[in-house]
Amino acid sequence: MISLSYAAYMKAPQSPIGPTVKDDKIVVEKVTDGLDIPTSMAFLGPNDILVTEKETGKVMHIVDGQIQEEPVLDVAVANSIERGLLGIAISKQPDGKAYVFLSYTESGNHEDGSDVEDNVEPAGNRLYRYEYIDGELKNPILLLDLTAEPENDRGEHNGGKIRIGPDNNVYFIVGEVGGHRTQAQNIEDGPKPNGLGGVLRITQDGDIVDPSNPIFGDESPLNLYYAMGIRNSFGIDFDPVTGDLWDTENGPTAGDEINMLYPGFNGGWVLIQGNSKDDLIGTGATSDDLVYFGKSSYAEPKLSWITPIGITALKFMNSDKMGKEYQNDMFVGDINNGLLYRFILGGNRSDLSFDNGYSGNTALLTDKVVNDPKENQPFVFGEGFGGITDIEVGPDGFLYVLSYTGSLFRIVPASSSSSTASSGSMAESNPSSNIGTSSEEEEGQQSELSDNEEEQSNTGNGNSVPVVIQGLSGDRSYSPNPITIETGQTITWYNGDTISHSVTSGLDNSDDSGEEFDSKAIIPNQSYSITFEDYGTYPYYCFYHPSMVGEVIVK
Repeated sequence: MISLSYAAYMKAPQSPIGPTVKDDKIVVEKVTDGLDIPTSMAFLGPNDILVTEKETGKVMHIVDGQIQEEPVLDVAVANSIERGLLGIAISKQPDGKAYVFLSYTESGNHEDGSDVEDNVEPAGNRLYRYEYIDGELKNPILLLDLTAEPENDRGEHNGGKIRIGPDNNVYFIVGEVGGHRTQAQNIEDGPKPNGLGGVLRITQDGDIVDPSNPIFGDESPLNLYYAMGIRNSFGIDFDPVTGDLWDTENGPTAGDEINMLYPGFNGGWVLIQGNSKDDLIGTGATSDDLVYFGKSSYAEPKLSWITPIGITALKFMNSDKMGKEYQNDMFVGDINNGLLYRFILGGNRSDLSFDNGYSGNTALLTDKVVNDPKENQPFVFGEGFGGITDIEVGPDGFLYVLSYTGSLFRIVPASSSSSTASSGSMAESNPSSNIGTSSEEEEGQQSELSDNEEEQSNTGNGNSVPVVIQGLSGDRSYSPNPITIETGQTITWYNGDTISHSVTSGLDNSDDSGEEFDSKAIIPNQSYSITFEDYGTYPYYCFYHPSMVGEVIVK
């Protein structure tokens, strides 16, 4: 069993020079910023967007890039960890009505955050249908009411993404909500499924779809499930060519996944995560050990990661406005690294192709497993967005990327750009990508100061002692290690790997972890500096990957 950190909760910051993409014919524009932990977006029309805010419970209205002062709706949410206002989808009706579907963890006492402040249990994870009327969301109808009370006392794994399918039905993905262990999580002698840990499908009026032809069974809530055995997800979308539903799934210590779902899909959780032959979570289980209902069956992921990336949003580019070469490709985001991935679907569009013309050894991916983070490179399309929470295609046909940091970006051809945008070339835009060069050879700007002695930037400090973060190599992950300096000297850690890492004082799970210093996420090609004024020995590690350890000796 692989020992890695539960890293999904450390969010990547934006690059100080802004997000960039690999195609030099494309630029990234900032549409707006100032959102408060946004989670999902949906378009009412061109340049007319609704965005959900996780903690505030507000649905914000963005018109022509301007965030309107008044939200179109403000609901009371429980917001511990992954609870909150999570998903949104819009469906235009033949009679001119606009239905807006929202998923959120409803507060137990009508106050935001009362689950954090006063330990008030949430009312539930709920799916509502509203009508958009005169700039407000009105006439709420409760469609799904699921428990939000966790088994492990953590407000995690609530999922929440919503899609309107090609069949005009509503598809809602929900996690197992803090460790619920039922037969839907493949526990044979566990309680009956309770609606958690899968994709639920209903009509837009909240009815059962085709009750005469059930997938998992005709009893409630089995008759709601389209797929089950899913740990948690922040992304689902339908292939515009085939109509197939795809999802992302977060693993625990290993096994982030991309899956192609189908009616009766069983993802294997809690017995299987990642490719079954790899046994990443150490259960020894095979597909024969899973719990099956009705027409259900197990399928291997189309791609899995040994080291989690905190995989999030998934969207098909159902437009040629970014270039015909991108039409119908799949774009995926992550929260840990702020990376945007591009996948081409091969053959009959039931598998992922990694031959997209970018650099990288695609032969290493024939096993459909990212065994080392550097194997990501053939499908990394963009970087520096900050933790990505949603990806959508607007009515203008361009790709929009929503960041946990509060910003919304649009990716457009340079010829269509209407504002100052980030450079299209990741190599040109990241002068510090040549890790190991001296600070005099690098250019850039400081991104953030946590106090007068600590900084994260893409330049480092010209008078500091450099340390390169090389990747997952135990006590050789930071080079040199250990490093000896004198009081008053500064050390700058440069992230030369392809994923985020941290420099966190102490050891994993120690009581004083992070008390002396904590860089938070250092995204690829960025750096973090700290000046040491006191004598002593300072052990440190990577919060994401605790097997990465180092030591500073101050004489």
